[in-house]
Amino acid sequence: MDVIDPHNAQEIFFDGIHEVKIIEGIVRIVLFSRQNSVGVIVARLALPISELPDAIQALVIALTEAVKARTPTS
Repeated sequence: MDVIDPHNAQEIFFDGIHEVKIIEGIVRIVLFSRQNSVGVIVARLALPISELPDAIQALVIALTEAVKARTPTS
């Protein structure tokens, strides 16, 4: 699926996930970046819990394809 980005959203680079909470049917994820050994929150994501399985599946598929593309074949 091609992603259409009419808003020209900025990329977010992060080092890890600080916190994941589910509040009132919304999955809230806090992303952080390490800057001079200090963790700085760079983004807060919010996703309806009903969309979480699809988001996880899309992430796993994309990561699997990326690994396959980088793995030399014998």
